[in-house]
Amino acid sequence: MRKNLLIGVDVGGTKIQAGLVTDKGRIIKKFRLPTQTRRGKKVILANIEKALKEIWSPAVKGIGVGFAGLVDNNKGIFVSGPNFPASFSDVPLAAWLKRRFGVPVKIDNDVHCFTLGEARFGAGRGHHSVVGMTLGTGIGGGWVIGGRLYRGRDNAAGEVGHMTIALDSPAKCGCGRPGHFEALGAGPAQTSLYARLTGKKLLPTQIESLAGKGDATAREVMKISASWLGSGLANIVHIMNPDIIIIGGGISRNKLLWPTMLRTMKQSVIFPSLRSTPAVPATLGDDANILGAALLAAK
Repeated sequence: MRKNLLIGVDVGGTKIQAGLVTDKGRIIKKFRLPTQTRRGKKVILANIEKALKEIWSPAVKGIGVGFAGLVDNNKGIFVSGPNFPASFSDVPLAAWLKRRFGVPVKIDNDVHCFTLGEARFGAGRGHHSVVGMTLGTGIGGGWVIGGRLYRGRDNAAGEVGHMTIALDSPAKCGCGRPGHFEALGAGPAQTSLYARLTGKKLLPTQIESLAGKGDATAREVMKISASWLGSGLANIVHIMNPDIIIIGGGISRNKLLWPTMLRTMKQSVIFPSLRSTPAVPATLGDDANILGAALLAAK
């Protein structure tokens, strides 16, 4: 049997998703199960292995895994992640999986995988330079040029969430530093801002619902959050000058953010030629991470 299939795995803090993928980017089988991070390293590894076994085929020629966290892609090591226990640190996952399945294994950051998947098979098809960005609990990013991830020296290229855009802001990033893009535009930023204005702590989805019903404070939170997001996008346009910016993640599905976000981005970009840079919603959903992870192992 000719080996012409790939497996892509997306490992997050709450769920593991694996897909059996053709070389044309079609997912022919998927499996999903909880990550169970609270049960520690052994259970997380066992669940990753179970996900792979559920979709395994003798035709698989490689495995790619995307993680929500810091990854040493050269050594195949998952370093650490905010949603994983301390026991799940410095894990030589690529070597561990290769011993079990006997095929090459590549690992990387989940947003890198998201960007690669969207660039090849989603909203970025036909574009040379693609920036991907996910909006959720944090803000992650990736950069694909000519179909290949641009990683930078330390595999940190595209980490747009940690741009400092308002150093005097009281808002703090998940990393603990003030004024980062993530601190001002991610989901927790909306929760914090609404709490400062009202004394009530609500989830971003609850604030969105109130804004949709005309609540003035919730709408103000949406406007401020969208303005910060637009400012961050303008920085991306100036620094990276991509053909397209593709935005995914849970917060990106809030349609109330988009008009102000895009308007602020265009107003903040200095050169007229750059104002036409499209910033668009992702089109592949959760499949982007699976497909991008599979592409890691395509070589």
